[in-house]
Amino acid sequence: MAFDIKSGNARRAAGRLPEKIILASASPRRKRLLGKIVRTFEICPARTSERLKKGEGFSRACVRLAEAKAHSVSRKRPRALVIGADTIAYRGKKIYRKTDSARTARAILLELSGKTHTVATGVAVVFPDGRCVKYAVKANVRMKRLDEAMLGWYLKSNEWQGRAGCYDVSGKGERLVARVKGEKETVVGLPIRKLALILRKEKRK
Repeated sequence: MAFDIKSGNARRAAGRLPEKIILASASPRRKRLLGKIVRTFEICPARTSERLKKGEGFSRACVRLAEAKAHSVSRKRPRALVIGADTIAYRGKKIYRKTDSARTARAILLELSGKTHTVATGVAVVFPDGRCVKYAVKANVRMKRLDEAMLGWYLKSNEWQGRAGCYDVSGKGERLVARVKGEKETVVGLPIRKLALILRKEKRK
């Protein structure tokens, strides 16, 4: 079997390409983004720690975490090509990870209100032969000035749950954002431009 990539004939002889493509994430947003460039793939969420190391740079951290997720699934499915990803939102030295607390989400959004922060997403692609291609992409996000009415509306939507920075720029959270400088998919959680190039290069081998 060979995987099927959109925008081109990806059917090749058996043994030249991985049996399957697996996304090591349960995120529906990452699933939707990968679906833009790959027709058929499986979902197998990774169970790994997302703790950062002391003094670790955010771009390096999200790549390390993405690689850990991809390898975790690859060990179970060694014949598959596995894609892992991790997203970190930060401003200066302060990180804004996902939370299940509405109070914490409100505090984070108020802190980001009217300011620019950075979102970095790391991606790791592990191949059946053990190769790993990994990279990070960053985007800058300028938030609108958020008043109590906007905050209340968004928090009530519960869309903020499970999102780095406590908003989803591909959903209702787009109304909170003034502009994005960079690839929007980076902020959503899976920058697909470079990923598409990696997959297309592999299918040509």
